[in-house]
Amino acid sequence: MPNRKHPGRKDHESHDAVFKAFFSDAKIARNYLLHYTPEVIHQRIDFAVFQKIDTAFVSGRFGISFSDVLYETRLTSGAPARLLFLFEHKSYIPSLPVHLQLLDYLLQIWEDDLKNERPLSFIIPIVVYHGAHAWKQKAFSSYFLGLPKDWEAFIPNFHYLLTDLSRIPPEEIEEKVDTEYLKNLFLALKFARNERFALKNWPNILTFGKPFYRNDREGILLETLTLYVFNFYNMTEAQVKELNMQLPKAERDWIDAIPEIFGRKWKEEGLRKGYEEGMEKGMEKGMEKGMEKGMEKGMEKGMEKGMEKGMEKTTHAITIKTIQKFPDWSDAEVVEFVGVTEEFVEYVRRELAKKKQS
Repeated sequence: MPNRKHPGRKDHESHDAVFKAFFSDAKIARNYLLHYTPEVIHQRIDFAVFQKIDTAFVSGRFGISFSDVLYETRLTSGAPARLLFLFEHKSYIPSLPVHLQLLDYLLQIWEDDLKNERPLSFIIPIVVYHGAHAWKQKAFSSYFLGLPKDWEAFIPNFHYLLTDLSRIPPEEIEEKVDTEYLKNLFLALKFARNERFALKNWPNILTFGKPFYRNDREGILLETLTLYVFNFYNMTEAQVKELNMQLPKAERDWIDAIPEIFGRKWKEEGLRKGYEEGMEKGMEKGMEKGMEKGMEKGMEKGMEKGMEKGMEKTTHAITIKTIQKFPDWSDAEVVEFVGVTEEFVEYVRRELAKKKQS
């Protein structure tokens, strides 16, 4: 059974990381709008000009968010409107009204509009939630107790769209076959709070369908989700192998091909290399202090060195891939997602910059 830890800030950040990775992909965001918003919204969107906005707006006054994602589009009528969809992810019910955080974002975006001398953007805030309890969506005016009804006109009472995964049956998520890998993400987030259901539904979460992994885009999405699933439940290699047997062959081959799963490929390569080096050094030392003892010590050091080197290569490769896929992520976000130091991220960025110049 997975060695599950108590949920906390670290859990929330891991949810945020996988959410942002998926919703930073325009096709995933488009599929969400097509299948999880009212027709009055998505039927009026011109998806031919649907694109992600790289400008970052950070809300710190009412709870820091790492996963806000902005997209820009226009109306199908061709009206010169600048529509922005703000995707905000929550894995818990905030103690303060979510309107405050959303309003903070809206004001920053409008301030940016004025600074760049363009008309005010029309913004549709969207909250995607997968906490343990159902989200009760309330009007902002309901937080002002004892207020006369006719005074509500003075409150900035805006609406936001909500997708509460705790209220959506898994069958309904799976029925939306045209949502591509959004289905897998939503199942993973939905079951992250319930270990029993999660174990029962692992095959559904990690069955991607055919074809998959046709390009780098799909590769990093599926790799991100797979690592999120295993790391969140702190699964051992034996548990992963047991899970793997429940999956279709294509998915089994996919998981076996990910070197980052426990550093398996690099570990095996390190063991082979370490064994060879250990044999050589061990035999040399064995001539002086006894063949058996020398071989044992040499093999041990060689194996350890080989494994360390292999894991370094894996971490370096993941960091490069993450920076290239999400160029707008801050160093802190890359650090949290990959699990390395900020100095290492800065070093990799310098490496990439040098390669770009040469």
